[in-house]
Amino acid sequence: MPKLNRKKSKRVSCRQRYKIIKKVAEHRRKLKKEAKKNPKKRNPKDPGVPNSFPFKEEVLREAEQRKQRALDLKQAQKASRLKLQLENRGLSELAEEANRNDEAFEDVSHASEENELKENAPNFKTYFKELKNVIENSDIILEVLDARDPLGSRCPQIEELVVSSGKKLVLVLNKIDLIPRQNLNDWLTYLRKSLPTVAFKASTQSQNTNLSRSKIPAVKLNESLQSSSPCFGASFLMKVLGNYCRNQNIQTFIKVGVVGFPNVGKSSVINSLKRCRACNVGSTPGLTKTVQEISLDKHIKILDSPGVILARSDSSVNLALRNAVKVETLKDVITPAEEIIKRVDHQQLCLHYTIPQFSSSQELFCLLAKRMGKYKKGGIPNEEEGAKRLIHDWNHGVIKHYTHIPEEEQKSASNATILTEFSKEFLLEEYFAELQEKKVHFFNN
Repeated sequence: MPKLNRKKSKRVSCRQRYKIIKKVAEHRRKLKKEAKKNPKKRNPKDPGVPNSFPFKEEVLREAEQRKQRALDLKQAQKASRLKLQLENRGLSELAEEANRNDEAFEDVSHASEENELKENAPNFKTYFKELKNVIENSDIILEVLDARDPLGSRCPQIEELVVSSGKKLVLVLNKIDLIPRQNLNDWLTYLRKSLPTVAFKASTQSQNTNLSRSKIPAVKLNESLQSSSPCFGASFLMKVLGNYCRNQNIQTFIKVGVVGFPNVGKSSVINSLKRCRACNVGSTPGLTKTVQEISLDKHIKILDSPGVILARSDSSVNLALRNAVKVETLKDVITPAEEIIKRVDHQQLCLHYTIPQFSSSQELFCLLAKRMGKYKKGGIPNEEEGAKRLIHDWNHGVIKHYTHIPEEEQKSASNATILTEFSKEFLLEEYFAELQEKKVHFFNN
């Protein structure tokens, strides 16, 4: 049988086809590189002027002049059209359009600023509802105060709301490791004239569980123990709450609400009592947004509330110094920073930031901006950045400060009655007497 002359198949393997595609791409890249290096040879159809042509320079010069004339004509036509358009429209129409554009730009900028403030600013109405819910559902209210400024972090509106609701109120003086021992004793004596007050130092350990707790009373905290990480005062506070349960013959459990201004350490107090990180902790205002319920034991449940500034008429300076608002959202950072300078020793600031003596607040802000490398155009130090740094360090406890007790004021009859009732229910007098008997066993300054 004769052999058939079959035609060779034109089918190509995938390997061969991809190899061809790759070669083509490489070739095109090579042509692009050559075209960039030699602009005159970009158009292969244009043979150009050969070197042997006798009038080559004149031809190239005429071509360049022709190209420039075309460009000038195009610009002239564009300018004439614009001039004719302006003449037809008139100046009044142009002014109206300019005003419309300005208004539109202002509306867009204001809308963006409002949206940014709404995103960053805390929702006071929602926070107040959460706070009121905590007070209504709690048997005992712990108002946490900052030991550096107890009166500034004390909220009369919250105390009136608690007392009018028939709840028991106890003051917790937190952050006692940031003030001297004598100043702590003075504040405890002053505050205990109106309400039961407990000294407290929250744990500063970084682990999530097994937070240590010292049995030494917080009032016996000396300079050598101030820098330690364990919690002080938790044993006394747990004993006070246990005394209330036994005195009221409560068989089930009690709910203890924790209230106070932002950044006074409410969540840190709860974590120290629980001995684990049950709540988020941070110096950012508005970190706690909803009520959190934590069980300490079978008889005590803790309710953590978001920090709320009830005095809406409070100045922006006080809100900034209490860390109730973020520094980034402040329109004026100079005024709060100047208030900090009034409250802090100037020599202490110079030693802390290692800067020379300054004669004005503006000079201090410039020195801080230079240390951070924050400059405006022309090499001018950015004063606002220096003021923000000062406010940030103030709110984060980097700058050491504390206040003194005010002049003696006569205790009102209502406060005396409330203090007597609370002391009986919490058995505070018995505990203080026991503390006096055991004082030889604790550290003394």
